[in-house]
Amino acid sequence: MALFGKKNSGILNVIRCDEPEYLVWKWRPENSELGETKRENAIRYGSQLRVKDGELAVFVYSKSDGNNQDFILGPHDETIKTANFPVLSGLVGLAFGGDTPFQAEIYFINLASNVQIIFGVPYFDVFDPRFPDLPVPIAVRGTITFNITDYKGFIKNNRLINFDLSDFKKQIKSAVIKYVKGVVINLPTQKAIPVVQMESEILGINEIIEQYISQRFVSDFGVNLKALDIEAIEINKD
Repeated sequence: MALFGKKNSGILNVIRCDEPEYLVWKWRPENSELGETKRENAIRYGSQLRVKDGELAVFVYSKSDGNNQDFILGPHDETIKTANFPVLSGLVGLAFGGDTPFQAEIYFINLASNVQIIFGVPYFDVFDPRFPDLPVPIAVRGTITFNITDYKGFIKNNRLINFDLSDFKKQIKSAVIKYVKGVVINLPTQKAIPVVQMESEILGINEIIEQYISQRFVSDFGVNLKALDIEAIEINKD
């Protein structure tokens, strides 16, 4: 959506996100085309910024000392001007009077969304320390739910430009499979849990894996593990 301003017929944008489902979404002015960097990143003073409750708007722009970022937490509905964007005032001098747009990429991050992924770890060998020569095939199934709480940590760990939720979920899923497999393989030795009793210890094992994964989600992906639910630990008893 765009509004036509009276001053020099400049286009004043309404900057908001109307996507029904998203984690990261890049805003572009109306009628701009993907790849037209200057046009798609052109923001005029006087444009409206609307950030809903549970959203975060991130302004990414270049200055002489490198890339800079401004964070606007919702709810927010205000006109973009130097008074309420003090950092941006260094980009365009007041002499422009809002006629010349400044260049900035704007991303919306959904802080209220919970992303759920179903995962399954195919059969892999686990050894009971009492029977070191007898591998027992075990498979694990469950779901994970994560969200964004530390948005600065998330941005530090992920490139916002060209962010794709499907690819991100694939990365998360691959990591979860690796983490779950690594923890379960070592449980019989570290926690003295007999392999044949692992199914009956599913709640305790769930807690151990959740604690292990949550720390790595923060450091590796910048997201918060909200819940891990191990639905089944299947032992090939044959």
